[in-house]
Amino acid sequence: MSGIFARLLTACAFTLGISLAAGDAYSHNHPAYSHDAQVKTNQADWMRALPDHLPLSRLSIPGTHDTMSFYGGDAVQTQSMSLPQQLQSGVRMLDIRCRRIDNKFAIHHGFVYQHANYDDVLQAVTRFLAEHPGETVLMRVKEEYEAANTTMSFAQIFNTYANDARYSQYFWRGANIPTLREVRGKIVLLRDFSGIDWGLHYGSLNAQDAYHLRTNWDLYSKWEKIKAQLESANAERNSTTVPPFFLNYLSGSGGSFPYFVVSGHSSPGTSAPRLATGLTTPGWKNSYPDFPRVSCFIGICTIAFEGSNVLTQEYIERKGLQHSGIVITDFPGPGLLDTIIRLNQRLR
Repeated sequence: MSGIFARLLTACAFTLGISLAAGDAYSHNHPAYSHDAQVKTNQADWMRALPDHLPLSRLSIPGTHDTMSFYGGDAVQTQSMSLPQQLQSGVRMLDIRCRRIDNKFAIHHGFVYQHANYDDVLQAVTRFLAEHPGETVLMRVKEEYEAANTTMSFAQIFNTYANDARYSQYFWRGANIPTLREVRGKIVLLRDFSGIDWGLHYGSLNAQDAYHLRTNWDLYSKWEKIKAQLESANAERNSTTVPPFFLNYLSGSGGSFPYFVVSGHSSPGTSAPRLATGLTTPGWKNSYPDFPRVSCFIGICTIAFEGSNVLTQEYIERKGLQHSGIVITDFPGPGLLDTIIRLNQRLR
């Protein structure tokens, strides 16, 4: 049984179980989460006003996980905005998963082809950078699924794209954390494969990516890891040396749908109801302290799930954090994007 199909069955079982056992909480609409395709914030040039001398790792940067995963149903889909729309909305870190096939790269999420190839990604990104030369785009490139009908290594195929006359001028070829001046108008490769010696080695970055949730109830443990990584990144904000990159994945799957992890919702819709945890106060008042208490009646409240997008935006704002590192998620809403980008105002 494929991993994605197994996740689909598991997630269906757990989502159905909690809906029947605990019922849905009230309809929930929060600016941190959006399952809509429309652009809801315009942040096309947010890097332009930042000083050239800044190391790139000092910036707070929004990113998308499995950036091109639009097809395959709720167990597979992670984004609803197209790549140009993501870039227009301020996303500056992309997570690109490539399958080797016919000595080319096809974009996949697991076994599911995403109706795009690496040329489509590079054309969209280079077009954006040509129109917005003050920006830079970080791009994780990773091999996905099994190779087919190919005689070239992953690195060899990648080089055919990186050396293509249409794209070569847009790739930054350094290997250490650059300043913003060095990479304006460029793609910064986060190299999650072997065989070339330029770009930033993904394995050397400080990443929180606890992506596997066995059940919906693992969401709180995931949130605690996210929160700890936010604090670690914020602690480096005034470092006198070049700080490391902190990557913080808000996304997850396995026994939960990706949309549920980031929204807490019972279905994918932007305004869908939250799911309830099955616990109430005051009996379980100390359980899941960061999850909301809703539907209160005669002193008894339902403890509802809350999505990692929502928790992250509210935590940054409530705690007054000044640096978040690279925050990577599924279905980002305009509020979360704006909140992360706004942290960079102190650097001007």
